[in-house]
Amino acid sequence: MYEIVMPQLSDSMDEGKLIAWKVGVGQSIKSGDVIAEVESDKAIMEVQSFKEGIVKELLVKEEEEVKVGTVIARVETKTNTKENVQQESVEDENVLDDIFHVDTHVETQKKKPLNKEHLKLPSGKMISPKARAKAAAYGLDIADMKKDVDILHADDVENYLHERYFTPKALALLRSYYLESSLFTLDHKIDEVEVQEYIVKHQTPLPKALSAMQKAIISNVKASAQKPTFHIYESADASLLQKHKETSITVWIIKIIAKVMMRHEVFRSRLLEESVVVFPNASLSIAVADEKDLYMPVIADANTLSQEALKTQLEKFKTKLQNRSFTQEDMQGSTFGLSNLGMLGVERFDAMINKDDAAIMAVGAVNNGKISLTLTADHRLINGYEAALFMRDVKKELQNALNFKE
Repeated sequence: MYEIVMPQLSDSMDEGKLIAWKVGVGQSIKSGDVIAEVESDKAIMEVQSFKEGIVKELLVKEEEEVKVGTVIARVETKTNTKENVQQESVEDENVLDDIFHVDTHVETQKKKPLNKEHLKLPSGKMISPKARAKAAAYGLDIADMKKDVDILHADDVENYLHERYFTPKALALLRSYYLESSLFTLDHKIDEVEVQEYIVKHQTPLPKALSAMQKAIISNVKASAQKPTFHIYESADASLLQKHKETSITVWIIKIIAKVMMRHEVFRSRLLEESVVVFPNASLSIAVADEKDLYMPVIADANTLSQEALKTQLEKFKTKLQNRSFTQEDMQGSTFGLSNLGMLGVERFDAMINKDDAAIMAVGAVNNGKISLTLTADHRLINGYEAALFMRDVKKELQNALNFKE
């Protein structure tokens, strides 16, 4: 019985995936017949039988990954005479050489040439099916291409075309826009002007990778979108805010919200999987942003800070925004968020709750002596009655002149 094992097709290959069987149980095969396609860590290649016989067992399922050396099939061969047994012993040694040493200079009658989907490059190098097709499509001489790899891939052919037909500046544009060489007529040296003309003509967008901050924002927004929320829309008297405009509206709003949070512990709370934790002080996450990124740094224990201390903290946030110097610690510890777009003329908007916060207040512009306030609350933690009481107290404190004195 002749056993066929998972071959080691490269030095770094530890296991392979059986892509497809090319034979079935009971089928007669000859030496050199392809019995399966196997995917290594570098390419898809074909496995041949080096003996004639009948397929008795296929031991691995398609799409299954197994270790190198694992028996994947068994073939029943003719071993009726001593001569045949001795001959098979000799063949076994050659078979092992074929299976485990793809890159070899030794040629024997027992070894079969590579199948039509794999070409042999100089010094025993291999070319994948996709690379072979791509090279043939452009009439490339494979011998002129790179020989410092064991297996030539389609990307290697594409890189060869890039270097041969594009100037460095054109190549930089090509790679920035992820354009393939096949989009151009490759019979001359192509410069950046020709590539730019193609980009404009076809309105090709420029792909840009997401920054770490953008990824964090996306993650935060997705988490916020999964929360069951509700909104309360109010307009509050803004006369005292306008009277004391030497200090920004954001500072006054933070001071008042922190004060009200101390009366309503649910807004100082955070929902865990099986419990609720209540923090002793009011800590708020404040939305600060530029044209690129949005951050939610936290003012810890805001209820204990003076007007000047709050103003100083916001100034520090502006500096860190300009320098992109926020740390992970800057973003932790809040239970309530604040976002103010009023200074940009936005009259009213909804804000998404930050991370694990219980709620967020969206502050709009002052209009006819009124400022718009929108509360978004996590309905798992806060009910409508609690939210209404909270908003009532915020409106009252905005009319309390004592809050605008140190």
